[in-house]
Amino acid sequence: MLHYTTYILKPEAPWVTFIHGAGGSSAIWFKQIRDFKKSYNVLLVDLRGHGKSKDKVYEKLKKYSFPVISDEVMEVLNHLKIKKSHFIGISLGTIIIREITERYPVF
Repeated sequence: MLHYTTYILKPEAPWVTFIHGAGGSSAIWFKQIRDFKKSYNVLLVDLRGHGKSKDKVYEKLKKYSFPVISDEVMEVLNHLKIKKSHFIGISLGTIIIREITERYPVF
């Protein structure tokens, strides 16, 4: 599973998920987190090969497509039992978010 970090305000608070761009990591959101965690539960995801998701197991997986990446992000949300989330992304992150909204319209 991808590496992720959460900031929980309270169980009933809405979620916001941040997805970084190519070559980045969830660390790029440090300024935004300060404000968002005051009103939301926050989920930061490191995409495969980025940040703390540089596990050797990912090197063995050759298939790297937008549907595969979006499934990996959704695996994290499902693991955390997040049923609904707002999404914020930059660069590649916006493409992944679009893929998620097309394939998983309930989010």
